[in-house]
Amino acid sequence: MTSQDNKPHAFNPPNVPSPPPSYKQVAVTPLLSTSKLITLAGMTGYTPEINETPQTVKEQAPKAYEKIKNALAAAGATPRDIVQVKHYIVKETGDPEVDKTDVYSRGWADLWMEFMDREADGHRPPDTVVGVASLALKGILYECEVWAIVH
Repeated sequence: MTSQDNKPHAFNPPNVPSPPPSYKQVAVTPLLSTSKLITLAGMTGYTPEINETPQTVKEQAPKAYEKIKNALAAAGATPRDIVQVKHYIVKETGDPEVDKTDVYSRGWADLWMEFMDREADGHRPPDTVVGVASLALKGILYECEVWAIVH
């Protein structure tokens, strides 16, 4: 093993839209000779190739989850390998009916559980839910970041 083999390797998976040049979407960090930590940048429902962002959290979340699945696969992992999740939800959307509900109650949680039931045999890793003022681009209401470990 060379000294570079034990350093993090960051890359953009081919089947996930490319991010701005300031970061890569996936990092793989060797932990031991038989294990690696995989960290993903926050995934959203935004599709840069067509400059499209669905209008609601419930429409954005499934697109983010598909990107998570694809990014994990590119790093040699699956959703079953996830060990930590962070959900970021914009608190003030401009829709008074939505804004009066807690960020936890905006529809993403049921979709996350459906995704994890389908892709990870019902695995429920620890998660954190954070209400935020804004995300990277106007119109993005939901972002999901995961960490995974593969042995």
